[in-house]
Amino acid sequence: MNKRSVLFLAALAFLAFAIPAQAQTTLYLGAGGSFPTGDYGDFHDTGWVGTAGALFGAGPVGVGAEFFYGQNSYSSESDAKTTPWGFMGIVDYSFGQPGAIQPYLFGGLGVMIHRYSLGDFSESETEFGYQFGAGLSFPIGATSSIYAEGRYMGSDAAKYFGALAGFAFDL
Repeated sequence: MNKRSVLFLAALAFLAFAIPAQAQTTLYLGAGGSFPTGDYGDFHDTGWVGTAGALFGAGPVGVGAEFFYGQNSYSSESDAKTTPWGFMGIVDYSFGQPGAIQPYLFGGLGVMIHRYSLGDFSESETEFGYQFGAGLSFPIGATSSIYAEGRYMGSDAAKYFGALAGFAFDL
């Protein structure tokens, strides 16, 4: 484990202990399109991405963890694809009042794994990953909401925009 990974895990542990006992827990699931950019975009087509996560918050600030999994096909090979997936620690800031439409901003750091496959060949690469984005949350009940968001995710090997929609509920 390198120094950056240790510092990242230490920061997440610190944030976990800094959350008050009366914090609200929110679970969410989302899915949408992924639109490759940069060098990654030169060789890959539009794909898809799915997310699942948990946020622990008090007031407008939440911290949590997210799992993501997606896939993009190669532009020139019909059976070749890249599967980016991984885990990130997330910090979220919501504007407005609970129970109303809420805009929010978020960012995350973590591990992004890229699995390249073509026929029987498969190879994986693990890298430091990051993301940031913004969205709107629409309440649909006392403890649930739907959301739409845009995000930018990246690592050294892959960078893409994501447009996702999802469902969130409070425990």
